[in-house]
Amino acid sequence: MSDLSATEDFLSHYQLQHDPFAGRTPGFRFFTPKRKPVLAQLHHMAHFSEQVQVVVGPTGAGKTLLRQALVASCNKDNVQCIVTSGRDTVDASALTRFLCQALNVTDTQALRDRTEQLHATGLQLYLVVDDAHCLDSEAVQLLADLSQSGGRAAPRVFLFADDSIADLLATVDMPADRVWLQLVELAPFNLEETRDYLGQRLEAAGQGIELLDDEQIGQIHRQSGGWPGSINDVARQIMIDAIEPARPIASRRAKGAVLPLRSLVALVLVGIGVAIAWMMGGDEPEATRTVINLPDQVATVDVSGAEGPVLQMPSDDAANPLERILQDPDAEPATPAVVSANGQTVSASGTAAPNELPEPIAMPEQMPVEAPEVVAAPEPVAAPASQPQSQPQPQPESAAPTAPPTTASAPTAGGYHQAGWYRQRAASEYSLQLLGSRSRQAALDFMAAQSGVADLGYFETVHEGKPWFVVTQGAYAGRTQAQQGAAKLPESLRKLNPWPRSMSSIQQSLR
Repeated sequence: MSDLSATEDFLSHYQLQHDPFAGRTPGFRFFTPKRKPVLAQLHHMAHFSEQVQVVVGPTGAGKTLLRQALVASCNKDNVQCIVTSGRDTVDASALTRFLCQALNVTDTQALRDRTEQLHATGLQLYLVVDDAHCLDSEAVQLLADLSQSGGRAAPRVFLFADDSIADLLATVDMPADRVWLQLVELAPFNLEETRDYLGQRLEAAGQGIELLDDEQIGQIHRQSGGWPGSINDVARQIMIDAIEPARPIASRRAKGAVLPLRSLVALVLVGIGVAIAWMMGGDEPEATRTVINLPDQVATVDVSGAEGPVLQMPSDDAANPLERILQDPDAEPATPAVVSANGQTVSASGTAAPNELPEPIAMPEQMPVEAPEVVAAPEPVAAPASQPQSQPQPQPESAAPTAPPTTASAPTAGGYHQAGWYRQRAASEYSLQLLGSRSRQAALDFMAAQSGVADLGYFETVHEGKPWFVVTQGAYAGRTQAQQGAAKLPESLRKLNPWPRSMSSIQQSLR
């Protein structure tokens, strides 16, 4: 599966508004107790010292985020910041041109004079360079000279780089007795800081830390070493890997193009019955009416004996063409028909249909043809309680018994929880999210298949502007109890990676 498909499944499964672990997310700010003192130290040293401040750390340590915070937290009335990247101004000449253009001067001497003029008016100049390890030695020498050129009026220089900048700093020519450099090393997050970081990332995408259990958080911390950039990569991969067993199921339900096995068997049986009737000769029997369970909605046919006609709507592409071929292979495309309670076929205008077929002849006992079960639509029209139910036709002893028909709106024993139940639960409780689908019928079929699992429910919400049906199990007092409940589910459900979800978040998302 492509990375794009994996990302789409990742966002859909966890119902995230965007990728929470995208690099350099606009507006995202996270400072642990280890980062806040570093920011305060940079401001302090810039106010009381003339040293070059060099912040070092590996890729993904959060240097760029710290640089953004430094610039954003400066008092614009007292500080003027010029920000560049070592990748854009590699050599001394390119760096000089950039600085002169920013201050509207012509050369390095004019740049120093301009710095003194700004200081006289109460403005301190900050030169901030990200990816400073990409500079050459002459560019680093230029910045060091500027920082030591004018006493208190000299520009303050901040370099953000990885550890390789140590070799460039060693080439700078400065008097041995002058302390011109201040090195600040960033430290990785500890386990609790990693947890807080993940929580803030997930909350910004519309969810929370409950998507990850303690074992997953510990695994993310160990594999990333506590560095923010690696935390993003490892966390995304772990959450994607957790839904791998569920992804094929979601893909199959999304396609909806393959006929179910039950429908294929029904098609074969009907074909055998027609062939036998043809070989027997005589009058052509009326084909058994069959409603095939296709992905699209098929209207219910009321055969309970109730008075009045019941409209049978044609389905798309599969059920009605098959039914018309079985009745009359040479017929033109048919219009919707009405089947009355006594079995007479009536046209849409209310008149009896011409050329009715003769009564069906008996089938040979040695080869009975069993019609597949009728699967009702999601919202069938129930017959009035006062009307008697039609008696089932006797089946040959050799025929396999068929399962009773089920309806989407009539849940199994115990019932399925729906929107009203979720609204009545305490917001502090948790439920286990098992499945999310674009199809209501897919959610109902999924629950019907879990005959041994109690306390199932589903609700409708909106995801990416479209209806989204979510299946849950249980109501637990807290997140820990929900995790314990997940461990007791059947193995087939544990493979779907059920995750605890608070009732408050469900209540907020109810449609």
